[in-house]
Amino acid sequence: MKSLLTLIILCCYSLSYGQLTPSTKTIENQWIKNEAYKMAWYMVRDTARVEIGTVSTQLTTDKDRLIAVTSVSMKGMKGDWVDSSICIRNTLSPVRHASYNSQRDMALNFGKVVTGFYRDKMRKKDMIISDTTRTPYFDSNLYPVLIRWLPLKEGFTQKIAIYDYNPSAKIGVISASVDKVSTGTYGSRTSGLRNVWVVDVTDEIGNGKSTYFIDKKDRRLWKQTIEASGRSMMMVVIE
Repeated sequence: MKSLLTLIILCCYSLSYGQLTPSTKTIENQWIKNEAYKMAWYMVRDTARVEIGTVSTQLTTDKDRLIAVTSVSMKGMKGDWVDSSICIRNTLSPVRHASYNSQRDMALNFGKVVTGFYRDKMRKKDMIISDTTRTPYFDSNLYPVLIRWLPLKEGFTQKIAIYDYNPSAKIGVISASVDKVSTGTYGSRTSGLRNVWVVDVTDEIGNGKSTYFIDKKDRRLWKQTIEASGRSMMMVVIE
């Protein structure tokens, strides 16, 4: 009986603490800095690619907070999709996430109880958010940037707890997963051949797979490929 109880305790411990959550030991802080970059977004079919938009990211930080603003401009659509995330600088604990686009507006205030609103412009429906969480988490909007600041090395894997709010899919704390890290290269037009970390990631947001090509020297993101719902996409930094 004692051994069975010990096994149960160990399993519960693994389930509770196996995921990465905000703390001062989560990331390698030396990589965090003020920066701005833009990526071209392509739809890929066989060997052909068609540009469908651009994604601009701006990171602003001081000793207390980090602010990340992402603006997506899609061809053929009016207005940009703008998301902003505020988090505590040293731990990346989320504070607030605001998102505005032509289809819906949303604001989340993070804590043990997540509060805010979700306005579905297509269905003309407003929802008040009050969601109790049971485990620490990162903002799902920030985690693709967070990957660049992990202690990457060959063979590194890690589950990541993230909070996402999508009435059409999942609401609450879900998982992202760094499944594989390997060494590769990327050919830059301005910087030549770069040594990069090739990071394979999956998450429960869209049940897709992304691969990030991250510079080993400065953790710059050069390229990202995405496989989701039978579609292949790619984002490449505009130099």
